[in-house]
Amino acid sequence: MNSIEFVELERLQPDILVHAVLRVVDITVLTEALYSYRGQKQKKVMLTVEQVQGQHYVLVLWGPGAAWYPQLQRKKDYIWEFKYLFVQHNDIVESLELHTTFWSSCECLFDDDIRAITFKAKFQKNTPSFVKISDLATHLEDKHSGVILIKAQILELVIPITAGQKIALNARSSLRNILSSLPDMVYTGCAKCGLELETDKNKIYKQCYSCLPFTMKKLYYRPAVMTVADGGCNVGIRVGSQLMEKMLLNIPPDWLRRVIAPWAEVTYGAVAADLLHSLLAAGAAPWLLQVHSLFVLDDNSCPLQQECSLLDFHPDARAEDVAGPSRTTLESCALWNK
Repeated sequence: MNSIEFVELERLQPDILVHAVLRVVDITVLTEALYSYRGQKQKKVMLTVEQVQGQHYVLVLWGPGAAWYPQLQRKKDYIWEFKYLFVQHNDIVESLELHTTFWSSCECLFDDDIRAITFKAKFQKNTPSFVKISDLATHLEDKHSGVILIKAQILELVIPITAGQKIALNARSSLRNILSSLPDMVYTGCAKCGLELETDKNKIYKQCYSCLPFTMKKLYYRPAVMTVADGGCNVGIRVGSQLMEKMLLNIPPDWLRRVIAPWAEVTYGAVAADLLHSLLAAGAAPWLLQVHSLFVLDDNSCPLQQECSLLDFHPDARAEDVAGPSRTTLESCALWNK
């Protein structure tokens, strides 16, 4: 326990205990997300925290940590020191989260505390110093974990459906194929944890037993693996459900069959398909992608594990492609509506 270190959020690695100095940006109490603690039902408390202005992470307060809520609420926007937090990977949003443990503690830091002064000097800047456009090949050769910004062309999007099935979309995929694939790119899951729900022999969705008595369902986009190219270097990047939705102009998966206006014949699904078709087109301009890379190395600095997860992307670099549905979209709406 004495070897636990204070961490920078952009350099988090999963399944370890850490200490961190953080600014609390927001506090959310999930009234529907209940769990049992010492024989009583307790609400899930989630903090939005940051070290660099605008770079937000999630800290979940469990068990005794939930008792911190009143003091955190009174001193929101203050700088806090948290100890003995567990780093956990969220498979739904494809990001790392902090979770309290039974050993966790928190302390609000006064402005004249050397820890608060160091925090402000190092982290609170208008522009994140660590997010700069990087050369992908150099980054992979250096094997550094952290957050990078790359300018890369999107070559392929692979969406796993089951253990033996997947959807692979690339420059060779026709608009018709993309349209027909959209229904398989979404799934019905638990509205609390995002777990995909199975159906019984009567096609009725089973309950998520770990979240009972919460029984609400929600449609999600399936997570994907996106292959991108920067020069002659290719890499696969994991894209979570929420970022898949953002990539599709924030079109919710349950809107795909809706028309964009009462007078229009264009569906949101057709717009989403046309966007994917444009995004994957041969010779398409590169996108700006903010990526968290994780390298686990052995004693000889050889990678034991390498993962890249998409944190954000910047469609402004290709505003001409997202301005609206193309003529192809208008002509292909009948395919989706049939």
